[in-house]
Amino acid sequence: MSINRILGSSLVRNSFVYVVCDGINKAIPFLLLPFITYYLTPGDYGVVTNFNVYVQILSVFCFLCTAGALPVMFNKLDKSEIRSYVSNMMLLNTVVTFVCLIINMFILRWIDRGLNISPTFQMYAIVVVWFTGITNINMLLWRCEERPVAFGVYQISQSAVNAATTVVFVIILLLGWQGRVYSMMCSVIVFGIISLYILYRRGYLEARIRKEFLVQTLSFAVPIIPHALSFWFRGGVEKILLTNMCDLSENGLYSVALTWGSVVMMFLTAFNNAYAPYLYKKLAAFDKAPNETVHQQHSLIRLIRLCLLGTAVFVVLSYLVSIVMIRSIYPADYLGALSFLPWVMLAQMFQGGYLMFVCFSHYTFRTKPLGIITFTWSLIACVLAWAGIRLFGPVGVSMASAFVSFAIFVSVTLLAIRVYPMPWRHLFSFKL
Repeated sequence: MSINRILGSSLVRNSFVYVVCDGINKAIPFLLLPFITYYLTPGDYGVVTNFNVYVQILSVFCFLCTAGALPVMFNKLDKSEIRSYVSNMMLLNTVVTFVCLIINMFILRWIDRGLNISPTFQMYAIVVVWFTGITNINMLLWRCEERPVAFGVYQISQSAVNAATTVVFVIILLLGWQGRVYSMMCSVIVFGIISLYILYRRGYLEARIRKEFLVQTLSFAVPIIPHALSFWFRGGVEKILLTNMCDLSENGLYSVALTWGSVVMMFLTAFNNAYAPYLYKKLAAFDKAPNETVHQQHSLIRLIRLCLLGTAVFVVLSYLVSIVMIRSIYPADYLGALSFLPWVMLAQMFQGGYLMFVCFSHYTFRTKPLGIITFTWSLIACVLAWAGIRLFGPVGVSMASAFVSFAIFVSVTLLAIRVYPMPWRHLFSFKL
């Protein structure tokens, strides 16, 4: 596969669209932030953050884990079966959301004490999760169909509505942190209803229950729950250790470095939005004619190798730019973030490599070993973070994170090689 063919491929074109749209999508709330801070106290922000954390935890159980199965099955099933698969996935998500609602009723007071979220807003969180799940399915289908423009326009439109309603509820009506939650609810519900209508018009909603699809989706989703929770768990423990073993200022400096790392991850995730459907389509073609697609398999491995090299170069350049930006726009008190930055960027580089190979585990439904790998290393990360802080000071937590990211990358790469046979030996060849 030549460089010119790669640059002219749908993968590169779609990646560019995803990057641009995701950049605009992230810029909208970022530009609004200075205005909102005038009307919300740090305590208000803390409540909004806790609300978002609760929504993220619920999302893992209610739709995020099942959603990973859809891109995999999209190229394995015909059009009529995909419609049935989507309908049954939505049914499963709805049932799980209802179960979470019932469980929530028994732990209302515990959540209220732990996260400072009242029972009413706990119910709001469940509503947000259900409608977000619908929009997520709609946007996943656009990704699978390689329609990045529709995906991006819809994503930006939802962020714009979210920003506009935030201005109304927080700045004009002065509703405080509640207004911020109301704005999130409005945008999520409106676009959830629109997504439901789009799915209906495109024929993706039907009343037929397919037991085999429900079982298949559960077999993918249940083992991956520890995998989905592991990254959230690991990041939370790192912050707790840094706060308690050092101080809040070091936590803040680490957060600044993580912010610049998240910018890098935004681009890597945008690329993955195009890469994953592209890869699943290729693998489905390989499965249909394994002997006749040996040359294409070699080309795919060369592409993966080139993407790994490109990821490394991109992260190094981003690291250099981040140094300049931090020195230019932050006060002197924040320059301590530079000690965390190289390790944060190294972790992002390995995370980008991980994204290249985790799709193979998803495609083959080998999510159980994937969950074991990521959750085990996340537990080890907590121990290493504690030891790193004791041995190297605050920067030890970022060093431990980079090492664990490397370990997960290597482990998931080896898992991909084991679960999906291809001429992987060519991955380590330097011939492009």
